[in-house]
Amino acid sequence: MLEQRLRSISVQNQQNPLIDCYFRSECSPERLKRKSQKSQQSIILTSPIRCIERNNVDDFEIYLDGNQTVKEGWLYQSKRVYVQLTRQSIKEYNDEQKQQLIRVLSLKEFEFVVEQERQLIKITFTHLKQITLYQAKDVVEAKMWVNSLNIVFDKHRNYPKNRVQLLEVPRYLGVEVISEDSFLKIVESGDLLLFETNNTGAKLQRIFTNTKYDHVAIAIKMANKYLFVFDANADTGVTFLEWSQFIEVNDLYEKLAIRKLMNVNRADIEKKMIEFLQQVHGKKYEVTLSKLFRQKSQSPSKKNDTYFCSELVAKAYKKCGLLESDKACSSFWPVEFTKPLKFSKEALITDDIVVILKKHLAIKS
Repeated sequence: MLEQRLRSISVQNQQNPLIDCYFRSECSPERLKRKSQKSQQSIILTSPIRCIERNNVDDFEIYLDGNQTVKEGWLYQSKRVYVQLTRQSIKEYNDEQKQQLIRVLSLKEFEFVVEQERQLIKITFTHLKQITLYQAKDVVEAKMWVNSLNIVFDKHRNYPKNRVQLLEVPRYLGVEVISEDSFLKIVESGDLLLFETNNTGAKLQRIFTNTKYDHVAIAIKMANKYLFVFDANADTGVTFLEWSQFIEVNDLYEKLAIRKLMNVNRADIEKKMIEFLQQVHGKKYEVTLSKLFRQKSQSPSKKNDTYFCSELVAKAYKKCGLLESDKACSSFWPVEFTKPLKFSKEALITDDIVVILKKHLAIKS
């Protein structure tokens, strides 16, 4: 349907401003100049990169363990909702089968207080200035919920809480979240990074493609310690940049989510990712209608001289043997990587988990 809409627009007007906005939406040359960073990366790539053996502790397994259910059941707000209380969050659903998720409220990352008044359960997220109310069927049921919530509260009592700037609260309320520190612990080479870009063209792109994100990149964890972002952008083409520079110096990306690769040979993925990076680093950025609507992959003899962000990601995943589709890499739009992906063999990928960026935290007084 998306391709049909775009074809229709291109036939009517080859210079349609919406299409032009899409072409320019990855990064704004006026707002971001990274030529010096590109030369720095070339120095890094001149020496062999050695993969370091992984630590025994899997931080992401610890995170997943927090999804175990403490209590669940029907509660009332303006309508009846099915509530699942886990070891780290509240998840609201439209149905008892938990297929239609309404929202997620983190009890681990944000400070909260629980109060009961007869059948009413009041949860106040102190620093977010948000209050959530539930009504149980009777006082006894309400008391059971309050006790369960207090168990979760005690579990994370000493965990550092995130005090988000009030203007940034809407980005992080109602979705699955982790702190930036936790993100840096769990991220591994090959994981998918989704970004919301702060410019007009990107906003139009998100509206046009009906998605939350407009830019996609791949994580590369050097020596199991240093995170680099591997992507293609309009200013510097195919590049990779150390995390702190990427997110702190670059003011374009205002929201980040991670999708974790699962059930893969991480050492093999990392080796192939780095090999591919060394092949394409410095290639130019380009997105055209002919590339977007190419149906099948090019023959092996034809090498890509240009990439745009989602094309690069699709190519990298194919090089790693994760995607076996004969669909052209250039026909993968950023929105494709927000949807369920059909991977080869046993490989899986999680839903998006939003990262609470440190630059959005309130300064402690």
